[in-house]
Amino acid sequence: MFGLPLDIVDVLYDLMDVRVAILKDLGKVPVDGDVVAISRGQEVELPRWLARTLSELGVVEFRYGLLTPDDVSKYLISEKSTGRSSLTKLKEDFYHEVRELLGKVKASSVDADSAMAAIRLESNLRDLIRLRVNKIVNITVLGTRVESFEESLTIEELLLYKLLNDLLSSWLSKLLPR
Repeated sequence: MFGLPLDIVDVLYDLMDVRVAILKDLGKVPVDGDVVAISRGQEVELPRWLARTLSELGVVEFRYGLLTPDDVSKYLISEKSTGRSSLTKLKEDFYHEVRELLGKVKASSVDADSAMAAIRLESNLRDLIRLRVNKIVNITVLGTRVESFEESLTIEELLLYKLLNDLLSSWLSKLLPR
């Protein structure tokens, strides 16, 4: 039920442009149907999938702040301090970035300290997700519209919220006479 829509969200994130600094001359590169000359020292926007690949090759550097384990901890603390019907505003691509971050942290955990850091990150992330899902479910069950609430949802959470609303409405319509 959720798999395909979430896969589509991932594809959309990969197609979104991100700002990068060019570290090595690339010459002419085809990007989105155009041929673009890319030289060292430039800042350009490239599709995230291409920027990620070029970053791994040491050719570009992202110009926006990538998510860190400290960011996840801060989001968790902030989420715990908000009310039951409000959410902390996350980065638009939070879930996409946090999966990448978790993969990198786990892959680089070679000693006890880095393994503990990976465990802490995963634990904080699970706690944050549980808190947010709890709030989404509570608002859905209450059946009230809280505009600022919806504005604080990521696209993945908005999808969950809308599906829960539809499911609950359908369920109630079957139980209650018209």
